Amino acid sequence: MAIVAEVLLKSESLPLVKLAQSLPNDEITLTQAVSLEDSRQLFMLSVPADAREAFDAAASDQPEVLDVLSVGQTPDGWFYQVIIDESSGLFDPQEIEEMEGVLMEATITGDGWLERKVFADYDALSSLRDRCQVAGVQFELINIASNPENPDERAQFGLTDRQYEAMAIAFSLGYYETPRAASTADVADELDISAPSVSDLLRRAERQLISQTLGLRNRLTVQAAQ
Repeated sequence: MAIVAEVLLKSESLPLVKLAQSLPNDEITLTQAVSLEDSRQLFMLSVPADAREAFDAAASDQPEVLDVLSVGQTPDGWFYQVIIDESSGLFDPQEIEEMEGVLMEATITGDGWLERKVFADYDALSSLRDRCQVAGVQFELINIASNPENPDERAQFGLTDRQYEAMAIAFSLGYYETPRAASTADVADELDISAPSVSDLLRRAERQLISQTLGLRNRLTVQAAQ
């Protein structure tokens, strides 16, 4: 089942993050990314009107930026075509689309990249997290939706908000990896609660997910009625 995930990737080493830091609003909107030859990538970007002057002044000073072309004004600001050298390969659009997901939209801030992407399944989402871990990029899962046509509809699968939060944090830390990359204590630190409380939250959440996935609750109800 396809899912939509909103993830925050935090690192100053990510493309154009330092450029975003120089803007008044600390933000650049990425609308399209295309792979070129020799580790080059073409980004279609937009910045607010009041950030144009700062963007023009700072863009050419970024070592990763090879070329900048102002395309024109949009209702929300200014549109640019930027070619960068991204030799790390972390954001190769073609490879990521094939392996991990399709980018719907992204916002580049002074902290990192806030992305919304469509993934084929949870394994594909895990692949992105693993890639980030290898590259030393902090991965934070913000939200998951089960309906790509309505990505604002969060997929809680019957979980309470607290259970959902606990599972999301556990997943982002690698708690469900084999071998585990995080302990219940690690998850507890993020939630600011005790480890036994985290274990209880996750156990109840896992039971609810299994029930939703396998339909055991409905099956048991039918059997009891018989």
